[in-house]
Amino acid sequence: MSIEPRQVTRANNPLGQLGAVLEAGESIIIFPEGGRSSGPQLGPFKSGLYHLAKRKPGLELVPVYMENLSRILPKGEYLPIPLASSISFGKPLTLGEQEPKPEFLARARQAILDLAGE
Repeated sequence: MSIEPRQVTRANNPLGQLGAVLEAGESIIIFPEGGRSSGPQLGPFKSGLYHLAKRKPGLELVPVYMENLSRILPKGEYLPIPLASSISFGKPLTLGEQEPKPEFLARARQAILDLAGE
């Protein structure tokens, strides 16, 4: 299942779909910036990651850093370019009890920056 970036409203909110996938025991990949960026810089995170974690208490979110992703699979392309890459996985994150959205999103973003060595 792919959920395309769009203007989310109450009527088309994808959190229900994502929750159903997780409850079925499947994994999901989220680009918390709202989609793939066009360059190597990590942009600010959208609030969807926070709302998913809030809706599913105890949900473990694994930060992943994909080196060279913007060159291997540029935004708008469907076929990867064969270049060297590496993928780093961090320790799972969970939403802290009463953790505010800005702090959680900053912590999740920093976890990926740490994997990138920034």
